Amino acid sequence: MSKLSVMGAFALVSLTGAPGFAEAPLATSELTVITAAMSAGTGLGLDDTQRHLDLFFSSAYGYCDAKKVAHVWRTDVFSAKAVIGSKIANGITDLLDTDIASTAQSVSCDWADLGLDYHHAEALAAFWGGSPDQAKATASSMASSVGHRRFMESMGAVIARADSQVTQTNDAHLQLFFTSDYGYCDALKVAHVWGTDVGAAKAIIGSKIANGLTDLVDADIASTSRSVACNWVDTGLDFDDANTLADFWGVSVGEAKSKATAYTSEWGNRGFHERLGSLLTRG
Repeated sequence: MSKLSVMGAFALVSLTGAPGFAEAPLATSELTVITAAMSAGTGLGLDDTQRHLDLFFSSAYGYCDAKKVAHVWRTDVFSAKAVIGSKIANGITDLLDTDIASTAQSVSCDWADLGLDYHHAEALAAFWGGSPDQAKATASSMASSVGHRRFMESMGAVIARADSQVTQTNDAHLQLFFTSDYGYCDALKVAHVWGTDVGAAKAIIGSKIANGLTDLVDADIASTSRSVACNWVDTGLDFDDANTLADFWGVSVGEAKSKATAYTSEWGNRGFHERLGSLLTRG
């Protein structure tokens, strides 16, 4: 590929914003040459590509849009994301929207391409009527027709309300956790069982409290008695508690801390307080 043809292809992209080489997709080596030419002749290069990717990820466009642009430009989805970012950077999203609209019948998107969760499907089902599975199918069909950005413009309010409700519910569940007998060690254990982080585990515990299912929480905690160890700071006990336990067990404060930590690792915070909490009650 000559230098002239390389720069000609780049000129088409720069001046028209259109996929000038869409009819004859470039090989990887040719794209590398174009990138080098862009860097040398215009100052564009890897930094600009990253900037364009950042613009894509911070925009209202999504994976479904990238699939559609990739089809038009005959490239991969990753490169299409950078193409979208470049159009945003140059203020020519109208050309981008034209590309996306042109694939209404030729590129379909799946529910997974929308980056939405099950609570969104439930919210859409309540809005449209029907089941969450039907809502997923309807959303996929809409996105296939208009793209991610246009879909979100149409249904964004429903999705935002669903997120707000989830946030409010999570906050309520977290409050239930913090006002309960459960503690950080319990959350560590539940996080291990559920394969999630400690913050999410606190909300899970709170949700079980809200629904009267603490027996399930206790079962999760008990199942990790040998697999999840907690530290002294995870026990939620203080120096006065350590002194009290040391007097009760007839050991040093350091030994009392180690013993309390071992028991908490086995029983959890709530289990420890159920067994020994009466010793720690101070008037």
